[in-house]
Amino acid sequence: MRTSMIGLLIALFLSSSALGQKVQGVWSLVEVTTSGTNGSTKQSTQPSMYLFTKKYYSIIFVSSSDPRPEIDISKATADELRTVFVNDFIANAGTYEMKAGKLTMKPTVAKSPSFMVPGTFSTMSVKIEGDMMTLVSDSSNNGPSTNPTTFKLKRVE
Repeated sequence: MRTSMIGLLIALFLSSSALGQKVQGVWSLVEVTTSGTNGSTKQSTQPSMYLFTKKYYSIIFVSSSDPRPEIDISKATADELRTVFVNDFIANAGTYEMKAGKLTMKPTVAKSPSFMVPGTFSTMSVKIEGDMMTLVSDSSNNGPSTNPTTFKLKRVE
């Protein structure tokens, strides 16, 4: 009994470790599906990059469906600045951990200062098939995801 329990623990560790190694690389966002009453699925055609090393990650992407407009910053209105640099742009980086098919990211630096508060984290379930990875929001420091978002990514490298 004890031997089979140790074998099970080793298998769980190795499968989690193997999934962690599969996550490593460079990915591009291809689709985002939101759930809930205003849920939708949209193809991501804007630039994006998800980088995963052995224990660090970096995420940067344009979240709008349209390219960000080029603006003259010295003449831009507050609304134009918010559109280009805040509302339609996601950027954060930090450490991550893989356990039991769940990816937990802890930001170190982020576009939004509130996302850098100590104790901030987000956890997503991970599924990798070939060169595609699916991330589904699971929970964060604010609690469980009530309307999970699904991110589909394609391996670039």
